[in-house]
Amino acid sequence: MNKKEEIINEARELFNLYGYKKVSMDEVAKKANVTKKTIYSYFKDKEELFKYFIEEELLNIKNKIDNEINDESFIDSLTKSIITMLKLRKESPIVKNLIKNKNDLQSIEFLKLYDNDIIKYISNLLDEEIKNGNIRKCDTKLTSFIIYNVFVAVLFEYEYELDEVKVASEITSILKNGLIK
Repeated sequence: MNKKEEIINEARELFNLYGYKKVSMDEVAKKANVTKKTIYSYFKDKEELFKYFIEEELLNIKNKIDNEINDESFIDSLTKSIITMLKLRKESPIVKNLIKNKNDLQSIEFLKLYDNDIIKYISNLLDEEIKNGNIRKCDTKLTSFIIYNVFVAVLFEYEYELDEVKVASEITSILKNGLIK
């Protein structure tokens, strides 16, 4: 394993355990058995190092979704994609630490980066489906924002016991069929 990989592995472990705010570059250097100068030769600062893990996680989410989606209908693919995204978001040590420190400005910014990337991914799916004639034209950025944040709000703020599949089914049913008879 080269030095950069060692730094990444040790920093990932520290960030997952303690969160962004509580980990110093001195601790990363000590754990990776390198100097801070070595870390800075690969990453501009702690923020860039942490963004690496957010981007890595987002790429893993996208790859997992791309591997799960098959020739299902758009609504079924969207449902499955959002369930996967939310489960991974809910289970992510990095996101858990960001949410735990949600009063910290930097944590808020990292969560925004994370959520905005997922919203952009959903928007791209919607753009593709509009192009293929499978859904009506809409403001895909706004629609993606609404869809994602409805899921997040229900899963994280709804007071009663729910699982991701039930939430996804209910919300996608509303999207697909509407509420009005």
